[in-house]
Amino acid sequence: MLKDFSLSINDGEMVTLLGPSGSGKSTVLKLIAGIEQLDNGDIRFDGESILQTEPNKRGAVLMFQKSYLFPFLNVEENIGFGLKMQGVAPSVIQGEVKRMLSLIGLPGIEKRKVGQLSGGEGQRVALARALVTQPKLLMLDEPLSSLDTSVRMNLQAAIRDIQRELGITTIFVTHDLSEAMAMSDRMAILLDGEVTAYDKPETLFHRPPCVRSAKFVGVDLFLEGEASGGWLDAADVGRVRLNDESKVGRSVFAIRPEHIRIQKEETENSLAGVVQSCLFRGEALEVQVRLGELTTRVRLPMPAPMFAHGENVFVQLPAEYLFEVAA
Repeated sequence: MLKDFSLSINDGEMVTLLGPSGSGKSTVLKLIAGIEQLDNGDIRFDGESILQTEPNKRGAVLMFQKSYLFPFLNVEENIGFGLKMQGVAPSVIQGEVKRMLSLIGLPGIEKRKVGQLSGGEGQRVALARALVTQPKLLMLDEPLSSLDTSVRMNLQAAIRDIQRELGITTIFVTHDLSEAMAMSDRMAILLDGEVTAYDKPETLFHRPPCVRSAKFVGVDLFLEGEASGGWLDAADVGRVRLNDESKVGRSVFAIRPEHIRIQKEETENSLAGVVQSCLFRGEALEVQVRLGELTTRVRLPMPAPMFAHGENVFVQLPAEYLFEVAA
């Protein structure tokens, strides 16, 4: 269920709805498409309500996780189906199908049967079918989640390129943070039916506005205490230098795990800790460190030395990377 949901999208923009399963992402798309009905509120295109407009006349196309291609039609017939229903001439349909296949990077497969397509090819054809009618709004409901990683990354780039080339307003739904950041002009974090943050991907990744959003984008160290004169007196870990001397009063500050450092000697803004685990993640080393009553995750870029379980270390929090979050 959505709670006081409000979102404004600019013409030609690609916005991602990011959130866990059950957060209401797909519900938003179904409401816009007319598959589900609003209890209250409004949906507007260019300032005009579409609630009384029939679903097939709203100019909004919804593409699902599965391609749902018609198995009894070939690729050309699948892509051209919407145009055929609109009464477009066969010669025009044929030209548009060729144009769409070129756009999605699959020229010359007009006569191929649906059963002969790979998963990635099927999704590309489904995308072409959605785009060929030139909708006002394209909505993609986790269309890549069932694909292999390499195919998924290639299609991310392809969809983004096509969206930019056509300038089509797009809403992309995903539960994957890295996918959302790669695909978005702006992204909205949706938790329990509520938009907890809405901004550019780089802003939400590095400085999410609240604790709930910060946790969802991978932040897990939060320091709460009294701020004054450029310092934060945090009950759990002690005194920490801030990069903002004007901040006064009860505050919560956070830091991304990529910005934390581990060292053997104590320096300013370093907290004594004990290593709980150390995992090699390929591009980074992930270290869990206990800091008194708190435990934090540190991501060190490779190459980095391995740390032993129970090893005493100092966790350093660079003041320039500490940011305030709303509780």
